[in-house]
Amino acid sequence: MTPAPDRSEPNEAPDRHGARGEGLAVFLIALGSAWCVGNVGAVVGDLSGDFDISLPTIGLLSGTLLLGFSVPGTVLTPLMAERLTIVRTVLLAAILCAVGNVIFAVTPGFAGLVLGRAVAGFGVGIAVVAGPVFARATGGVERVGLFGAAVQLGIAGGLGVGAILGDLDVDWRLTFLVSAGVAASPIPLLIGRSGPSYVRQPGGGGFVRLALRSSRVWRLAALFIAVFSVPLILGSWLVHYLSVDTGLAVGVAGVLSFVMFGVSAAAREEGGRLAQRGVSPVLLVGVTPLLAAVGLAILALDDSLGFALVAVVAAGIGFAVPYGIGIVQAQRLYPAEPTEPVALVSLVGTALPVPLVPLIGSLLDDGYGTEVFLALAAVVALAGILNLRPVEGSLEPEA
Repeated sequence: MTPAPDRSEPNEAPDRHGARGEGLAVFLIALGSAWCVGNVGAVVGDLSGDFDISLPTIGLLSGTLLLGFSVPGTVLTPLMAERLTIVRTVLLAAILCAVGNVIFAVTPGFAGLVLGRAVAGFGVGIAVVAGPVFARATGGVERVGLFGAAVQLGIAGGLGVGAILGDLDVDWRLTFLVSAGVAASPIPLLIGRSGPSYVRQPGGGGFVRLALRSSRVWRLAALFIAVFSVPLILGSWLVHYLSVDTGLAVGVAGVLSFVMFGVSAAAREEGGRLAQRGVSPVLLVGVTPLLAAVGLAILALDDSLGFALVAVVAAGIGFAVPYGIGIVQAQRLYPAEPTEPVALVSLVGTALPVPLVPLIGSLLDDGYGTEVFLALAAVVALAGILNLRPVEGSLEPEA
C-alpha cells in the first residue's frame, strides 16, 4: 500500500484558507500525539507517591505500554485508512490520544493508568503512520517536515510543560487534562473535512527477505535506534535523571528537556535543508550522531547547569539532523515500495524502548544513572561510526 499521489506541488495554487487549516491540523496531530510520549516522564515523583509504585513500574506506564500498544495501531493503520480515508483515520488518532489522557487523569486506581496509556498508545501508533501520509497528501514533502518537527515539539511540551506545572504545585491530574486538550486540538479542524483515500497499488514485496541479508539495512537500523529509540527513552527519564541524579530543580530539568526536544525540532528541518544543499551524508548521518553522544556523556559525567545546557543542545542537534537524509536513504533501498524500508527501520527504532524503558527505570532506581547515560552515549556513537559510510543504492535485483 502506498499513499495517494502528492497533489501539492509548488506550481499548484490551493485555497489558502484550506491550506493553512490543513497545515495547522498536521502540526497539531503530531504535537498532540507526541505530547503523550513525554507527559508521564514529567510527573514521575507524583505518580510514585500517589500510587506507591516503583520507577520500573512507572517506566512500564511511560514507555512500554504506550509504545507497545502503538505497534498494533501502526500495523492496522493502512487498513483503517483504506476503509475510513486518511482524514477520518487521523481524526480517530486524535480522539484516542485525548481519551487516553482523560482516563489517566481521572482514574482512582492503577488499572485506570494502564488503560489510559493503552488507549493513548494505540492512538499514537495510528498518528505516526497516518499523520505523515495526510501531511504529504495535503502539502508535499515540506509538510512532512513540519510533521516531524511537531513530533519533537510535542515530546518537549509533554516533558517541559508538565515539569513546570509540577514545580508550581499544579496537580498532576490537571497536567494530564492539559495533555488531553492538546491531543484534542486538531479535532475541530478535521471534522467534516474531506481528504484522499489510501489507495492500493502494486508493490514490490519481498523487502524483508532482502533486508535481513543486507548490512546496509542493519547500519541504517542502527541509525534509527540512535535517532528514535534513545530520544524516546529520554522522554521517559530525562527529567527524573536531571532532578534526582544531578540535583537540579524539577522545573529546571523540565526546561532543559524542552530545550533538547525544541532544538531537535528545529534541527530536523535544518537537516533537510542541508541535505538539499548538497552537504555530505557523511557529516549528516555519521558525524552529527557523535555530537549527540558527546552531549549524553556530558550529562553522565557533570552535574552543573551550564554543562547540562550545552549537553542538551548538542544532543538535540545530533539526534535530529540525520532524520531527513536517513528517511531518504531508507526509501532508496527499495524504490518499488519505499514505504516498506521506512516502516522497518521506524519499527526497529520505536519497538526497542518497549523493554528498555522499565529496565532503565530499575537501573536509575538502583543509582546507576551515570552508567545508563554512558551506555546510551556509546550506542549513539556506534550508530554514527557505522554510518560514516553512507547507505546508498537499491536492494532490488537488477532486471
